[in-house]
Amino acid sequence: MPLWEACVEGYTQAIEREKVGADRLELCANLAQGGTTPSYGTIKTVLRDVSIPVMVMIRPRGGDFQFSHQEIDIMKDDIGVVKKLGAKGIALGALKGKEINLDLTKELAAIATPLEITFHMAFDEVKDKFRAIDQLAELGINRILTRGGAPDALAGKDLIRELVDYAGQRIIIMPGKGITKKNREYIARFTRAQELHGTRIV
Repeated sequence: MPLWEACVEGYTQAIEREKVGADRLELCANLAQGGTTPSYGTIKTVLRDVSIPVMVMIRPRGGDFQFSHQEIDIMKDDIGVVKKLGAKGIALGALKGKEINLDLTKELAAIATPLEITFHMAFDEVKDKFRAIDQLAELGINRILTRGGAPDALAGKDLIRELVDYAGQRIIIMPGKGITKKNREYIARFTRAQELHGTRIV
């Protein structure tokens, strides 16, 4: 049975999605901007009141995935907060042009240890996705969230299946974007993904 990760914006959605069957949460603020880091109070209260694992978005702003030194400092501090509060893990993504920013990803991953790490949909902007899988797996990243380089996971399902097969047991490929309770089983079967993600997945 695939794992359903519900992407939620704030406390109320987190509580609701757990009640209707989410297996795990990705907790964000500002989903209209693709998701940013939620407040300390939101993270603390959600972790207190839900019993399923919570992944917290680490992203200081909307827009691109190339960050200033000041923004990197913010991300480092936010990771420290998430660790202290006891979340299951974090979602992050950093690029250098159309490639993974390996140095920064490695640095942030080291700070996050032993939390689980999802490399989020910044991955879809990477030119060579197969090479990126190799790089992220080597860094010990747990999973990659992707829409297959397409507008949504349904449109990108063919590439997602290729990525799942290529990744094998090295790293989890988690389809996301446009996955709903109605199409989740189909996308899971087609792509052979074991974890799926969406705002309306449950």
